[in-house]
This record gives sequence, C-alpha cells and structure tokens, in this order.
Amino acid sequence: MSRGVDVCFQVLGPWEVTDAGRPVVIPAGRMRVLLASLMVSVGRSVPTDTLAEQVWPERMPARVRATVHTYVARLRRLLGHDVIQTAPGGYQLAVPAEAIDLWAFRELLRKAGAADAPDEELGLLRQALALWRGRPFVDMESSWLDREVVPRLGDEWFSATERRIDLEMRVDNPGNLVAELRDLVRTYPTRESLWLRLIDALHRCGRRAEALDAYQEVRGVLTDELGIDPGDALQQMHRGVLLDGAAPAPVEAPPPESVATRQLPHDIANFSSRAELAQLQRLMATITRNERRVTHIVAIDGAPGIGKTTLAVHWAHLVARAFPDLQLYLNLRGYGPGEPMTPSAAAETLLRGLGVHSDMIPSGADERTALLRSVLAGRRVLLLLDNARDADQVRPLLPGADSLVVVTSRNQLRGLSIRDGAHRVTLGPLPPHEALALLAASFGGARVAAERDAATRLVELCDGLPLALAIVAERAQRAGGLTEVVQALMDERIRLDVFGDGEGDPHTDLWVALSWSYRALGPEAAAMFRRLGLHPADDISPDAAAALAGVPLRRAKHALDKLVAAHLLQQRRPHRYELHDLVRWYAREQAERDETPAERLRVERRVVDWYLHAAVAADSAMLPHRRRDYLAPYQPEVEPPEFADAAAAVAWFEREYDNIRSVMRWADNNGFSGHAWRMLTSMTAFFERRIPWQDAIEFHEWALGAASAAGERTGEGYVLNGLGYMCLLKGDLDTALRHFRGALDRFRSSGHVRGEAMLWGNLSTIYGERGDHLTARRYATRALEMYESLGYERGCALNLDNLGVALYAAGRYDAAIECHLEAGEINGKLGEVNSEAINRHHLGRAYAAQGQPRPALRAFRAAIDMYRGLSNRRFEALVMVDVGATLQEAGHSGLARSFLETALATLKEYDDPGAQQIHEAIGALHTAAA
Repeated sequence: MSRGVDVCFQVLGPWEVTDAGRPVVIPAGRMRVLLASLMVSVGRSVPTDTLAEQVWPERMPARVRATVHTYVARLRRLLGHDVIQTAPGGYQLAVPAEAIDLWAFRELLRKAGAADAPDEELGLLRQALALWRGRPFVDMESSWLDREVVPRLGDEWFSATERRIDLEMRVDNPGNLVAELRDLVRTYPTRESLWLRLIDALHRCGRRAEALDAYQEVRGVLTDELGIDPGDALQQMHRGVLLDGAAPAPVEAPPPESVATRQLPHDIANFSSRAELAQLQRLMATITRNERRVTHIVAIDGAPGIGKTTLAVHWAHLVARAFPDLQLYLNLRGYGPGEPMTPSAAAETLLRGLGVHSDMIPSGADERTALLRSVLAGRRVLLLLDNARDADQVRPLLPGADSLVVVTSRNQLRGLSIRDGAHRVTLGPLPPHEALALLAASFGGARVAAERDAATRLVELCDGLPLALAIVAERAQRAGGLTEVVQALMDERIRLDVFGDGEGDPHTDLWVALSWSYRALGPEAAAMFRRLGLHPADDISPDAAAALAGVPLRRAKHALDKLVAAHLLQQRRPHRYELHDLVRWYAREQAERDETPAERLRVERRVVDWYLHAAVAADSAMLPHRRRDYLAPYQPEVEPPEFADAAAAVAWFEREYDNIRSVMRWADNNGFSGHAWRMLTSMTAFFERRIPWQDAIEFHEWALGAASAAGERTGEGYVLNGLGYMCLLKGDLDTALRHFRGALDRFRSSGHVRGEAMLWGNLSTIYGERGDHLTARRYATRALEMYESLGYERGCALNLDNLGVALYAAGRYDAAIECHLEAGEINGKLGEVNSEAINRHHLGRAYAAQGQPRPALRAFRAAIDMYRGLSNRRFEALVMVDVGATLQEAGHSGLARSFLETALATLKEYDDPGAQQIHEAIGALHTAAA
C-alpha cells in the first residue's frame, strides 16, 4: 500500500501524479475534478456536498453520496487507501502540502513576500515560477475550476511574474527582458501592466522609437478589443518617452473605474466614410469657431439598421479631443425590448457613472437632472445619447454649457431642433458608391474590383443598408467568391418569399442577410443566437448567457465570440453583449420557429431562475446570516455566481440593476411572478445601501402586485415588510406601520412563523421610534421568544437590540446595556457586522444616558468604523450626532460642535428630516460660546 508522503501531484501545467516516482494515470473527467477539489483543500476536510457541487455543477447524480464514495474508492485503488482519508462529513487528502506543486508555488510566493533583501526575493520568485509549466488543471472540463481556482492562480502568476521582471530590471540590462515581454504582450494583449514594462524596458535600453511604436500598438489593441483608451499610467509613460526624459518606474495599470469618464464604445476599425460625416465635420468646425459658451446638440435620425450609432460613435471619437473632461455614453433604450429609460433613471445612471454615490442621488426626477447639470458644470463634456425615443426623453439630460450632445433616434426629434436648436442629420440608405466602399473595406478592395458586377448586385440586394452589408460581407469572407454570394442571397430571398417571411416589410433585405448568416452558424452558436432573442433585457453577461443557453461558461463564451465575429452580436463594453433591435427581432422569430414551446419555456425559466439565484448569492455576500426561506420551493437550475465579499456583490448589483428590473417586469408578465417578487426580496440590503428610498418604495409597490399575481400570501408579506422598512428609513412612520401590519396579517394567515417573528420585531422598532416603550418592549419580547424557539440566532440578536432600545426609552439603562451586550456576543460569534453596527450605536446611547461617556464614545467609535466599512454614510452621520451630544454633555463643546457640523453636512445631502434639529443645536452651541 502506498504511503501518502510518496504521492506527488503536479498541476501547474500538464497533469501528472506520481507514487514513489512512478506515474499514476488518473482517468480524465470527473475523477480528476474530484481529486483537484481535494488537492485545493489539502490538509482540510472537504464536505461530500461540496465535492458533489464542484464535480457535478450542472446536474447532480441521483445518489450523490454513493456516487462520491464510488469515485473516492476508485482513487484509493490508484493512489493507496491512506492517501484519501474519510473525515467527518467528507474526505481529506492526506499528503504533505509540499507534495503538490500548487501549494509549493504559493509557499514560495509567501516566502518571497517576506524576504528581507531584493536578491533573496528574486531567487524565491524564480523558484516559484519554475514550477509553472502551462495552464493549471489543463484538460479538465470544470466550471468550478474555471471560475474560482484557475483565474486566482493566474492572478498570482501575473503578480509574481511582473514583480520578478521589476526586480530583474534593476539588476540586469533591460534589453534582455524585451523578448520575454514581447511574448507576454502577444499572449495577454489587453494587460496594460505588461505593456508598461515593455515600453519601459525599450526606453531604458535606448530603443525610443520602438517604445513609441509599442504605445501605439497597445492603444490600438485597447481601442479594438475593449473600446477604451490607454490608462493614466500608460499615457504618463508615453509622455515620458516623447520628452525623452527619465522614464518613470513601472506602475500597475489603474483599476477600471479610472476610465469611467471615457465611456465611448469602441470605434469601427474599417469604418467607410459617408457623406454625412463631412457634414458633421463642417458642423464641428462651426462649433469650434463659436465663442458663445453653449451646449451644441446634434441629432442623427434614420431607419433601423441604417448606421446611426456607427456614425455617431465614429464622429464622437474624431472630435473627442475637443472635450477632454468627460466623454459619456448612454443607451436610452427608446426602441427595443422593455420600456424606454425614463429621464430620471437616465440621470441616475449618468450620475453613477460619474462617481456620485447612489445615496447622494435625489429621488425626484427634477432634482436628479439638476444635480446632473451641477456635476457637469464647468466641464467640457461630450455626451452621446443613443437610441432616444423622443425629445422629452433627452431634454432633461442636457448639460448647461461648453458641451456637445450627440443623439441618435429613429424619431426625427423635430422638437429638439425647434426648441433647443439641435442640428439634424438624417441618414438614408447608402448610395451605390458608398455601399461599394463599405463592401470593399470589409471584403477587400481587390476582390470587389475583380468582381465588380457581382459586388454591384450585392449592394442592390442589401438595398444600401449598412447592417445587412456588414453581415453579408463577413459571411462572404468564407465564400468562394462574390458571384457565389449573390447566388446564395438570391436563393435565400426565394426561400423567404415561399415561406412568407418579411413580405411587405421594409427590412426584407436585412432578413435575407440574417437568414443566410444564421443558417451558416454551427449548432451551438445558432442555439445561443435564438435564445438571446428570448432574453428580456438589453444586454447580457457571459454567465447569464451560459444560463440562458444551458451550457457551461466556456462554451457560452465561444458561442458569443462566434456571433460577434459574424456581426450578429455587438460587444460595446467588456464582458457585455447586446443584439441590435432588428437582429433581436429576427432571433426571437427563429426561436419561435426552431424551438418547441416547451423548449422556449425551459430557456425562459432558466434565465429568470439564474437572475433570482444570482441576486440571492449577492445578497448572501452582503448579509451572510440572513435566512432566506422565502425562496422555497425555488431551487437553482443552473449554478449562480459566487462573490468574494460584499463589495463584489454590490458591484454586481450595480452592473445588473437595470437588467434585473427588466427581467422582473418580464417575469411578472409571463407567468413567473413568483420569481419576480423573490428577486425584489433578495435586494433589500442593496436597496438600503445604494438605491434612493423613493425609487425603492416605488419598486416595492410594483412588486406587491407581482406577489398578488403569484397568489402567494407569504410573498405579499415579504414585499409589504420591505416596503415598510423603506418607509421607516425615509422617516414616514405612519406609512411604515400600515405596511408592517399588513405584512403581519399575511404571515399569520399563511402560518409563516419566522415571518411573523420578523414583523413583531419591526413593529417594536416603530413603536420605539414613536415613544411607546411599553408596546415596543412587549413586541420585542414576543419576537425574541419566537426566534429562540426557532433557533435563529441572528433574529435573537436583532430583537435583543430592539428590546434594549425599548428599555432605554423606559429609562432602564442597566437592563438596556445588558441586552445590547448580549446581542453583541451573538453578532460577534456570527460575524454579523451590519446588525452589530446598529447595536453598538444603541449601546453607546445607553451608556451616555447612564452618565458613562467613555464606554459610550468607545461604542460610538466602533459603530462609526463598522458603518464606514459598509459605506453607510448616513448611518455614520447619525452616530456622529450622538457623539456630539455626548461630548457636549461631558463639557467638550468645541469638539461636540465639530462632530455635529460634520454630521449636518452629510444629513443635508440626504435631505434627512433631523438636519434642522441639528442645525439648531449647533446654533445653541455657538450662542453659548459667545
């Protein structure tokens, strides 16, 4: 029998397992994935359920534990029984960590990070990187490894490689690193930090011209691949090379947020000029000569697929240098699935893109647009508003002065021209010579010239529609010649006429092009295309697309890339895909034709299921100990994303917020109302931290109808509870009380005990705020007893805090402190930061009322630190008010005034009703000091 110490695993490259030096063949497939799971957690027990989730992420076997045991038994026969040991609830790999090159790699990195001298660090990094022999866990089909393990290892390798290069640059001739860096940027062309080091190495060894060429190369790569300009660090490096001064030290590429004010989608590499571009350039010259500080508006209108967005984006890139401060882009969704974006929602999206925290965004439409104008004031702004419905949608978003606004629409926007002085540019079909030029740019000038008659006929078949020409030109690249392309299109037109597709429709020519390209797709790309037509929102992420199509993420990305290459799908931002409205229409038609109703239903169910459980996963990262029994009986059909921490969860909600709203409304209208209200209930923490209260209230009021449509009394209870909580945060206690009572009625009538306990606690809060401490104590005690009987510790802590607040209101400070301390012990055990921040605030108030300023201030400081970690500035300000009051009572009036003034500034931003009272308290302090 083998001993564990003799078995070695190498996974940082070609998979290899050896036992006492002899190779051991582990069959490819799920057995390797199971062994990988044990290796990643070497030295620790892995629960059987976790192993099963990682090995079978799409569909569990019927007998999970028995199947895992069978796989383990097979591995033991190969490796020895003592290598994999049975542990409580699971299994454990019993080999030394150093027997696995992954763990040896990480240990060497740890030692390098702790090294005292650069030469010692460099030696350790070289040893670590020598273990790396290719892609980790190669030849494994595992979404878990692809999502969680391999990317993290890749980041570790990148960090180690770049640090090793930096150290070698100090001690060696930089020219010796150029060849390696060139290989790296070819392999990872969008990683700016590698380009920084290449340009720096070229410059340091006197190859200035090559350094400048490298900058132009990365600039083109970033523009083509991601639609962004080089980051600040690269631009700074470029300026240093141009000036031929001392080259700055390599710096890590800035995070994506630093390019948030450069939002233009990427330009089209093979843009073929059209007459309207010259008209726009003449207009720009007029704008430049105009010395008046005004906002100029250019409205580009035309039929779908005519090239409005392409022209607008191309021109925006040409004139962007004249507007260096901000370059903003927003799709107003005037035409397409779902409702057009309201001016209020558009202003909110633009403000977020400009870095304005959601808590600072007012709830009213007029206030939001006023704030937008204030943020843009004094800055030269290029604002591209794509796909506008009408002038009323655009007008509230216009900056005050010194800016250029470009609007595209199917509508002629005459009101914007008459009232706001917009310059109108109307696009029609391309004339034959421009259409031929576009075909030549995409297909090749020599080939067009060689088959001039066929090219002319091809232009006629596409009726001068740029979208149709782009699609046909891409397909023609793989055809034998233009003559064959023309014949294929004519055959396709006859086929469509036979079936009646597009007859009498102005887009028949586009339908011909789309049909031809669609039929040329492989089965998986075609299925992805059809199912994207069923997606209810405007854009989609790769993992949502994988859920929609019912395939693993890697295959989904491959299919999406195929569709982008075929011009059937657009990728205007990294990791986000969208269909042109007309293409979406066609895709949905193909889904209705090629998929059975049962198949379409499965697709639709998968996508609403994915958004629901993705929202639940994000909410779980924000409130890990919250119970979510409202999900029953819904179980995830596809694996939802996982989030490293609360910040990652909030960022996901921010990215997907508009999509989630669209999916929820679609779900409610298409028989998935149960999914709709559950999605909303999974977003309570996000609403509290990021969404203006009035918006959250309106959303909850809509979702109440979804819960009613689903016929779920418990769902109505959850939505009413959320609605009451939002009203409580807003300070509308009477409305909150009405909603809480309604929620309690629903929970009691449906026999939902935990929901009932939750409402008694929330009612305690309301009565405590209203000064009825007897009722508050009675309700908090009832909630506490119910939670204790249910064994729900988080609920117990929350209601010990509620009870403490009620006792504080009754003047029983000792008892209140005991409740808060007991709640703190539970919160500390659970790691419940949000609840403990509230509890510490209340504990500080009880200490202060008891005449103990020191422990009071310690509790307040802890609450402030917690709220800062949660980015909850409003609650932080409320604690500062109590800090000020405590300091004033202790005789430190000057310091008290400082805290109160800081709190007042924040609460004014939130339009908090308590701001006036604080203002008066500050005035009294000034009077007393005088």
